[in-house]
Amino acid sequence: MSENFYSIQNYNIPTTHSQGVDYDFINTVRASGTQKEQLKKVAKEFEVILVSKMLTQMDKTVDRENSLFGNDSKYMDNFKSILFNQIGRDVANSPTSNIGFAKQIYQQMEKSVNS
Repeated sequence: MSENFYSIQNYNIPTTHSQGVDYDFINTVRASGTQKEQLKKVAKEFEVILVSKMLTQMDKTVDRENSLFGNDSKYMDNFKSILFNQIGRDVANSPTSNIGFAKQIYQQMEKSVNS
């Protein structure tokens, strides 16, 4: 395995969207400078995704049979998806209330990237 195996520059990233991949984010990371800066962004985004998925799973446990709004509609599902993503982003970017996965991932992975 080469030393640059983890470098995002080694991969040809298409500019179209498919299968839920955010190529704009990948291209932003690619343009962000050093590998350590790229790693910070990717670790932070992982924490965002983790928190938003955790909120989505927690929401599935809520009993809505006797709720005020009745059964959820597809519009409410779309709104909750956007809301949970934003909450995840806010938690991950907060200096006082983040979960800490981004920091842990960065500390573990920084040893394997170039400056």
